[in-house]
Amino acid sequence: MGYRITPSCIAPTRISTVDRNNITVIILAANIGYGMKSYGPKTLLNINDKETLLEHQINLIKTVFPQADIILVVGFLADRIIRKCPPGVRIIENQLYEQTNEVTQIRLALNATLTDCVLIIKDDIIFNAETLKEISKDKSCIIYDTHGQIDEDNIGVIVVDHYATNFAFGMPAKWCHIAYLISKELKIVRSLCNNKDHHKLYFFEILKMMLDRVDKIRAVEPMNMEIIKIDNSRDLEKLKI
Repeated sequence: MGYRITPSCIAPTRISTVDRNNITVIILAANIGYGMKSYGPKTLLNINDKETLLEHQINLIKTVFPQADIILVVGFLADRIIRKCPPGVRIIENQLYEQTNEVTQIRLALNATLTDCVLIIKDDIIFNAETLKEISKDKSCIIYDTHGQIDEDNIGVIVVDHYATNFAFGMPAKWCHIAYLISKELKIVRSLCNNKDHHKLYFFEILKMMLDRVDKIRAVEPMNMEIIKIDNSRDLEKLKI
């Protein structure tokens, strides 16, 4: 079938609520990341003497969203990640990770979600709790940076009056690879990800398509946010948390 779900991913009921405590957090960790391939999965990088990048992300998520349902999508060297994954996390394996992209990861995870509010995060970003604390329970949003914490070669975002209107390279404001989706935006993203023609797309490309239908999405740059994206071995030098 191309994917594997751990037994704990099967649940009998769906929570129909936008209560901030009833949130699903999806961590995308299936793709290889060719700039770091020799280091193995980015999510297992040791970022300090105590924890891996994955442990750091999950601990912070649980701090901000104590009751979050966390789904980790794995692919490249999945068994290594599964062995190191902290308890209380549901795991979905995309066995076709070499032929697909982020959208397939999102589709698999969304099909297993039990809530109507979803936070999607890349596995290669390191952030502090303040990065997530300004997410509002009743409005979809993306997190962005204008202070040079996300490198200039990353995906940019056009922000007008606190709303993102487009994603494009070369913009001074950078998307932090974090999106919170509810209501109409979540339904649109779910539909777009279920389109078989989109399985090789990146998440930002799906968000661009979503903006064709909703025009804009709230953009949040949290105060006191600290964030790093690990794209290559040079970025490892930034890991001083």
